[in-house]
Amino acid sequence: MSVEPAFAPVSPNGAQPPYVLAQQALAHAIAAGILGPDQRLPSERHLCEQLGISRSTLRRTLKALEEDGLVESSERRGWRVRRVGFSRAVDGATLADFGEVNRDLGRTVTARVLAARTRPATSQEADRLQVATKDEVFELRRVRFLDGLPVCVTHDLVPLAVAPAVTEADFTTASLFGILAGAGHIPAGARYTARAALADAEHKRLLDLEPRAAAPVLTTSRLSLDTGGVPCADTRETYRADRYEVRLTLG
Repeated sequence: MSVEPAFAPVSPNGAQPPYVLAQQALAHAIAAGILGPDQRLPSERHLCEQLGISRSTLRRTLKALEEDGLVESSERRGWRVRRVGFSRAVDGATLADFGEVNRDLGRTVTARVLAARTRPATSQEADRLQVATKDEVFELRRVRFLDGLPVCVTHDLVPLAVAPAVTEADFTTASLFGILAGAGHIPAGARYTARAALADAEHKRLLDLEPRAAAPVLTTSRLSLDTGGVPCADTRETYRADRYEVRLTLG
C-alpha cells in the first residue's frame, strides 16, 4: 500500500488567503516531483487534514491548480497531476537547439529578446570560447515560448568572428544554430551539464512563476563545438520544471 505524501499545514499570513497558500504548497510538490505526472492526488480528506484547511478551501485550491494547467479532474479517477506540458526525447547522437527541436515537433516557437549586443569577452568567457581576452562576442538573452507559454530563459555567447551575421538576425524567431551552420560552423558536439536549482526572482518573473513560492527549475550549460572541435556557442538555459522535460537515450 502506497504512503500518501505529507504536507505542512499552511500558515495564514494575512497577505494571501489560505487557498493560495495551499495552491503554492501543492504546486511546489508537483514541480519537485513529489506528485508526479498522471499521479492521483491524495484524498480530499487527507489533503484537508495535512494542509489544515476546510473542504471548500481545498476545492477552491484545486480549481486554481486546474486553471494553471497543473491538475485535472476525472469522474472515475478524481484529481490527478497533468502530464508535463512539453517534452522532448533526445538521441545521444543528436545535437539541435531548442527552436529546431520543437518546430520539428509541430510546436509554435517564439521568443522575447531581453538583450542582443556585441561586447568584449571577459577573461573567463574568452577561456571557455578559446578566443583572446577582449575579443568581441555576441551576447543574446531570450525568453523562449512554446505555443505562447514561457518555457525557458536562454543566455548565448557567440564569438563574433565565428558568425558575424548574428548581429543582423531577428531572434524572436531566428535559429542561432541555423545561423552558425550558415557561417560554416555546424554544431556537431557539446560539453553539457545540467542541474536542479531554485528559480531566482528574475527567472520567476520571466517564466511567470509564483514570486513568493520556491520554484524548482532545470539549469543547463552547453558549450557547442563545430565539426573541427572549435567552440561556436556557449549557452546557459533555465527551464520551467513544470512545463518541460527532456528524455535522453544514451548508448
